[in-house]
Amino acid sequence: MRAGKRGLTLLGLLAAPALATTSGAATGVAATGVAARWQRLFVPSVENTLGRSVYVDKASVKAGMIGRQFRQMQVLLRAHAGYPQGTVLYTERAVDCTGSRALSYHWRIVRPNGTVLRDWSDASPSVSGVQWAGEDGLVLKYVCTGVLPR
Repeated sequence: MRAGKRGLTLLGLLAAPALATTSGAATGVAATGVAARWQRLFVPSVENTLGRSVYVDKASVKAGMIGRQFRQMQVLLRAHAGYPQGTVLYTERAVDCTGSRALSYHWRIVRPNGTVLRDWSDASPSVSGVQWAGEDGLVLKYVCTGVLPR
């Protein structure tokens, strides 16, 4: 299956929802030619509570921006805020693990049928503090330490 980051191809967009429903070992090929390795972060009972599955592309984690850059994917498990079940939100983010700061700088929202609803970047993203105990903090902690927040 295919998935990607900024230059996602339509094929990658169509495959992403199916990829998201498979195990964390699922792989795809990014537009850069680097194989994506989506890691599922939460057990199904937590996902059901959250209403979405959360994945981090282990292949995208690298030094950059304010610390570590990475790509995140969230798949809606039920309709929410006008988006149908299966909608995928890709986010490119960065985290400063020691300074407890994070930012997001690129987003893409894709319908279950592969239609891109929105794709935008922030040239000057704002940095915010990290609440390590919350859901997002657990995602960021995974990127910082590689320990699953299960």
